[in-house]
Amino acid sequence: MRGMKLIAALLPLLLLVSCTTLENRRDLYSPQKVDGPYTRMLREGIPQPQPVSGAAPAVVSDGKSVVR
Repeated sequence: MRGMKLIAALLPLLLLVSCTTLENRRDLYSPQKVDGPYTRMLREGIPQPQPVSGAAPAVVSDGKSVVR
């Protein structure tokens, strides 16, 4: 009897959790091609930052003197 109550309590939860496959995996069934920012990054690679024009050149300090 105790086992039946447990099954009766967990069965609706299992059905609610397991029946969202079509919602979660719309990309498998959708004819629309995806072209979002993450898809472009996957296809083209991570874009590199462009250098800022007019910026001061990078100066490396030896850690002892002040660089101006």
